[in-house]
Amino acid sequence: MLTFHELIGFMSPKMANQILEDTQTNNREVYRALVASMAQAQKMRPVFIGRQPKERRHKGFVQVLSRAGSEEHSGNLIRGWLFKEHKDLLIVFLGKLGIEHKDGMVDDLPESISDEALNAAVDLLIEKYDQELVAIYLTAFNASNENRWGNLDTLLAEDERLQFHG
Repeated sequence: MLTFHELIGFMSPKMANQILEDTQTNNREVYRALVASMAQAQKMRPVFIGRQPKERRHKGFVQVLSRAGSEEHSGNLIRGWLFKEHKDLLIVFLGKLGIEHKDGMVDDLPESISDEALNAAVDLLIEKYDQELVAIYLTAFNASNENRWGNLDTLLAEDERLQFHG
């Protein structure tokens, strides 16, 4: 039952950097907000952070985002990245589960889902996408829901294909 800040800490450094790179390139508002919040957390001016070499800046972001106090910022970053860069994955998952959505956005999520439907949807994602990406999405999906699906938490904890290996 990982939270968003824990998810940032458990994913591979390569994936964390990819999320930050993609966000900087394709979702500038989220990236600017992230720079501002990181500056505040580190008691620096945003312009100073912006002048740091990108590699150093992103490494610092990951360190701050993986702390307990950064849950909101970590969640915004990961959710924003998934919707901007991997909407197809969201649509495939929800479609396989038969959950009504509008472009990957769900208004009314069922309180639970059958093991059979969930396993079929997870198998499909693993077939089509990078395993670490699937693990990030499913963890983020469950962390975002008011009613976490217990069977999804169990899968995330026990299915070797959904483990983070840093």
